Amino acid sequence: MNAGRPANTQARGRKRRDALLGAARQLLAERESDQITLVDVAARAGIPKSSAYHFYADVLELYNELVTVLDAELQQSIVRPIGPVEGWEALIGVVIDRAALYFAEHPAAQQLMLASQTPPAVKRSSRRADIMTSGLIEQHIDAQFVMPDIPDRSRIFFHAVEAADLMFGLSLFQYGALKPSMVEEAKKMSCAYLGLYIPRFLPRR
Repeated sequence: MNAGRPANTQARGRKRRDALLGAARQLLAERESDQITLVDVAARAGIPKSSAYHFYADVLELYNELVTVLDAELQQSIVRPIGPVEGWEALIGVVIDRAALYFAEHPAAQQLMLASQTPPAVKRSSRRADIMTSGLIEQHIDAQFVMPDIPDRSRIFFHAVEAADLMFGLSLFQYGALKPSMVEEAKKMSCAYLGLYIPRFLPRR
């Protein structure tokens, strides 16, 4: 007779977690991450603070879960197919434009993945996700071009992603937004670094 209760409880719990994550997104579009508490998030979500503390020990733990969601969304925008391009540098440009558009549309991602005040634990989590993101970029290039054998290639692509992130973060720090000129700088920086290992002209598949 009570067989449905655990499932109902789990569904209600998932709904509340989603509400807290959604409320955190809203607040991160309005305030800096270090100005938000778990009590603030619970109030915005319309959930008792005791329930919020049932799910998360503090707002940092919530941020860690949220940044995982945001990284997955960013990767979904990057993984979409890319039509034929003139060279691998143009392909890198497409990927960086997609990332810039995602960040422009998601202030919470800017705060947790790029901003200087991001808590170190959250930043480490996002850096780990960047390893997967760099792998997606490798796959895009491999799909169109024949790359030479490069020792430790995955590490090199990871560093190229971090170079773009650095320029995005500097844009936020200096201008409070992702300026198109800084997005172009991110492309130059990533391509210049990769160009130390990859010939400018690669044979097509």
